[in-house]
Amino acid sequence: MLTNDQLAQWDRESFFHPSTHLAQFARGEAPQRIVTGGEGVYITDREGNRLLDAFAGLYCVNVGYGRTQISDAIAKQAHELAYYHAYVGHGTEASITLSKMIMDRAPEGMARVYFGLGGSDANETNIKLVWYYNNIRGLPQKKKIISRWRGYHGSGLMSGSLTGLELFHRKFDLPLDQVLHTEAPYFYRRPDPGMTEADFTAFLLRELEALIEREGPDTIAAFIGEPVLGTGGIVPPPAGYWQGVQDILNRHDIL
Repeated sequence: MLTNDQLAQWDRESFFHPSTHLAQFARGEAPQRIVTGGEGVYITDREGNRLLDAFAGLYCVNVGYGRTQISDAIAKQAHELAYYHAYVGHGTEASITLSKMIMDRAPEGMARVYFGLGGSDANETNIKLVWYYNNIRGLPQKKKIISRWRGYHGSGLMSGSLTGLELFHRKFDLPLDQVLHTEAPYFYRRPDPGMTEADFTAFLLRELEALIEREGPDTIAAFIGEPVLGTGGIVPPPAGYWQGVQDILNRHDIL
């Protein structure tokens, strides 16, 4: 087994860590942890520390670590057929069956499953579908997307633009011109401490409506938002916010 010092050196010399100051990390001036295992809600690092992973990886380890029934199923599928694409009508028993299982549990109005690689990829695809939809409707100018400050929607070019956090924009020439941002529904940081929750909801809806009117409803395709802001602070919206947003979007033919 490699020594801790050897792994740490290779890590600093060879591994490109996202959201990490590369020069500081390479010099040993930024935090480093080498994770070796996980069980349930805990991870174990190379130093032997057992740590509660309250972050659940990146919110994605929602069934915990060390689930042998999952690893066994992955190994079995990899042995039978590790990969095949889905282009031009190709399918596999696994992909077809999973699609059916998802649709059996999906909300009313959903008709098909499209598999992606992760969250950023999913939102890139969402925007492509929205743009395609408006193109075939004969509305090629209806392409702008409204997101919120403090929101997180990925780290690609379009998905990083949708993200409303400066860290994901700075030095990358983002956000792209097709992306607009409106106020975050963060009641604790409301502009006027005297605002009630109802006042703040009304303020947010006025700001959204004003943005749409300034840009022109005929140029705006969709609004994207997390039900609860995640990376931006685990922030639930004020009462009445989502219904008010939906009413505005319906009025302006915005998805």
